[in-house]
Amino acid sequence: MTIHLGFGPDPQRARAIDRRMHLELAASLEYLQDRLMSCTEPVPGLDPARLDAPLARIRCGARLAPLSFIAYYDFATALVNGNPAAARESLDRLEQAQPAPPGRVHRPLREPQACARSARYADLFGGPSPGDIRLKPLPADRAGAFAARFERGMALMHASFPELAGEVDAIVHEVVAIASDPGTSMQMDGASHYRLWGALFLNADFHPTDVAMMEVIAHESAHSLLFGLCTQETLVDNDDAAVFSSPLRVDPRPMDGIYHATFVSARMHLAMARLLASGLLDDPGRAAARAAMETDRLHFEAGDSVIQRYAMLTPLGRELMDGARRYMADA
Repeated sequence: MTIHLGFGPDPQRARAIDRRMHLELAASLEYLQDRLMSCTEPVPGLDPARLDAPLARIRCGARLAPLSFIAYYDFATALVNGNPAAARESLDRLEQAQPAPPGRVHRPLREPQACARSARYADLFGGPSPGDIRLKPLPADRAGAFAARFERGMALMHASFPELAGEVDAIVHEVVAIASDPGTSMQMDGASHYRLWGALFLNADFHPTDVAMMEVIAHESAHSLLFGLCTQETLVDNDDAAVFSSPLRVDPRPMDGIYHATFVSARMHLAMARLLASGLLDDPGRAAARAAMETDRLHFEAGDSVIQRYAMLTPLGRELMDGARRYMADA
């Protein structure tokens, strides 16, 4: 199908985006395979044929786990940097990648020393400075309660806004629960990463109610949607070294981050509006949804003022943001 750029959620489009992300992964792996085949002196352990298995799985329609996507990035980076040992390690993970289980799985972050997946996730998000946001493992005795709370939020979304729930089901395949880290000056509320297609990270210490959970799922899945729409074109042309005031963060951020925060604020507003209109909430729930909508509106307006003043929008970025602006103006 044609992947349209409409603001509202569309489960069919989300499934097409998910498939396109896998086909883009296959195309990149095929390119690297061709480059390896053209080497005059083969590198031990980097036989191009080792990529045949993951390529065959993708061509057959299999969906791979987020770890396979980051393994590709690690593999490509190692090849570019001339690091054959790191390339072999990443190729091992790619070669062994199996189709992901159907539906959505909960894989809370574990201690990095005991879990290679968690170690790679923590390394991806960890920063060099003491105040940087870092991932903290979730104690095993809290994982089940968080997973149940997440699924209650999804059940509420399915009941009140099935189009958004269908979109989330199509692009969020792995939920990674983390814990707060009192040793850092900033806490990660939730996160997603373009190198981990299909993964959504949420802090189990936050989002205590079903309404809050539904809103944060709308938030983080909107980031993933933008990642999926940007395979051929960026959202902004601003230099990443230039930073600006952010509506959702106390620290200045590059314009791409401002754009993301602004767009997802409109998506969060839409989710809360549909939830409020569903008639499913009691009085405290309605009050919470109204308060969230007001916060989302203020965040959108603050972010959009920065975008209108400083952003160098690409055609893709302009069309997507115009859709968000039209929704907020109508709302």
